[in-house]
Amino acid sequence: MSLLYLLILFPFIGYLLFCCVNKNNYLSINFINFFIIGLLIVTIIIVTICYSNNTVIIKQTLWKLLLPQITLTYSLYLDQLSLTMSWLTIGIGSLIKIYSLWYMNKKEGYSRFFAYIDLFITSMLIVILADNLFFMFFGWELVSFCSYLLIGFYYRIDSNYYSAMKSFIMNRFSDIFLMIAIFLIYYEFSSFNFNDINNHLNHYHSKIILSLITYMITIGIIGKSAQFPLYSWLKDAMVGPTPVSALIHSTTMVTIGIYLVIRIHKIFILTPTALLFMQYIGIITIIIASLSALLHNNIKKILAYSTISQISYMFITLSIGAWNASLYYLIIHAFCKSLLFLSAGVLINVFNEQHIFKLSSINKLPIVPYIGFLIGGSSLSAFPIITAGFYSKSNMINHILINNNHYLFYIMIFSTIITTMYIFRVILTIYNKVSIEFKILNNFNIYRDTPIIILIILATAIGATIVSHKINIIDYNNSVNHVLLELIFIIINIISLIISISIWYYQIFFINNNYYYLFIKYLLLHGLDQLYKNTIVKFYYLVTNQLRFDPLVKLINFIIFMLKCISNIILYTETNVLHRYINSILIGLVTILFIYIIL
Repeated sequence: MSLLYLLILFPFIGYLLFCCVNKNNYLSINFINFFIIGLLIVTIIIVTICYSNNTVIIKQTLWKLLLPQITLTYSLYLDQLSLTMSWLTIGIGSLIKIYSLWYMNKKEGYSRFFAYIDLFITSMLIVILADNLFFMFFGWELVSFCSYLLIGFYYRIDSNYYSAMKSFIMNRFSDIFLMIAIFLIYYEFSSFNFNDINNHLNHYHSKIILSLITYMITIGIIGKSAQFPLYSWLKDAMVGPTPVSALIHSTTMVTIGIYLVIRIHKIFILTPTALLFMQYIGIITIIIASLSALLHNNIKKILAYSTISQISYMFITLSIGAWNASLYYLIIHAFCKSLLFLSAGVLINVFNEQHIFKLSSINKLPIVPYIGFLIGGSSLSAFPIITAGFYSKSNMINHILINNNHYLFYIMIFSTIITTMYIFRVILTIYNKVSIEFKILNNFNIYRDTPIIILIILATAIGATIVSHKINIIDYNNSVNHVLLELIFIIINIISLIISISIWYYQIFFINNNYYYLFIKYLLLHGLDQLYKNTIVKFYYLVTNQLRFDPLVKLINFIIFMLKCISNIILYTETNVLHRYINSILIGLVTILFIYIIL
């Protein structure tokens, strides 16, 4: 399998080409886009065909770093899990890039945008294909750096820069714990390699060390996966372009924590208390995020809170050991959330507005984005029979009932009802007065609508069937009566849909001016940020103000001041007059020769 490294190399080549191309040469930028997409698709197809003929794990070593007491290998690793995630990243990433040709057309930073996207895809594929924790962590950090670049894409606006910094710093905090876990794994297993770790689990290991490892990993992934208490960065990350939001919320960034747990799930099996800790985090987050999405008025931030709550579904499913069910929902959620963001991006791009009540004043909308948001929202709320979300969520609930976790069942049902309420609040608020433009040929844009159409298909039962076929989802064998379960799920969805229509269509807002309602709304939407500002941020400023008087800091500031002065003096020599430059060169040569003769 000598082609495996090309999955990482091609998007990185795309990044380099976008960095070199003229930023105003749109034809070349579009050509590079399709060229890299084509290479990636062909390569992943060839890799899949080659892998289908093998029952063993495929491994490819790129290079080794020999250190005195340790050898670090940079190797790629292909199994069913990494192949599935590679398809998801390349497939969704390619659709978002095609959509971006329309969304970012003639906008500032056109080539820079695609350079960042390709670097993002490269870093995600490093995480997925790395065969050891050390190499994976390199991609993990690169993902964070790329998200910082993309979130702060419109960097001239100060608030965007602060949002990018917020996401970067909060993720760095959780990454400290992941680093501790990686070092503990090497201490306990004498290896970073995933296969070595799994093979050595059969031997005796300290339960305390294993528990500490899994706790550190859990804390390490809540930053990336935007779980309590490190979730507030994700709503602020919506300041980036909408395709960036689709990428972050679907296949990259927020899901790699789930991938890591599935990859090393055998350690978690031996430490059930860590799984219980993960479950509690998921429960707290799912309640806070679902209610926050119900109260917000910004369409992108509603979808952001939705992502936070849906990742909590995966946390809860992982906590009961349903690894396949969690992966299944991860994939289906990627289809739904990217579809929702791309469909919402049409409104945002055309009308330059994100407030749902201001968007409700639009008169006409092309049919494809309208159907896209309707199908995406229905799938997210697990609308019965026709949507992929129905099958993935009922699959998760089935596993919960198998484990006799009835309180988790009630929490999942509660969250499903709230999900239906907030997503149909958006749909009924924006689209209830829209005159849909059915003249598809007059309004069809191939770059904008083709990715949406593909995602519409994948967000339906067709997508659920394809996915469940490929990743060996655990069936309903030895489980509860799945017909009865699905019937209950259908009834619950219908009830929640009726509640949503009653509240949002008939505009029953009788609690809007209630003091307790306003207090709860402020607490959910801004309370955690205010807590951080009044504690951590103020403490940080207090410490840095004290450090200003340190002699070493004064020395560093003096050096910086001198360098600025020298720089300003040198700038005066830039006159753009050729003969003065020639004279300066001659004076320099004569000075050098004079010094050489004297010495």
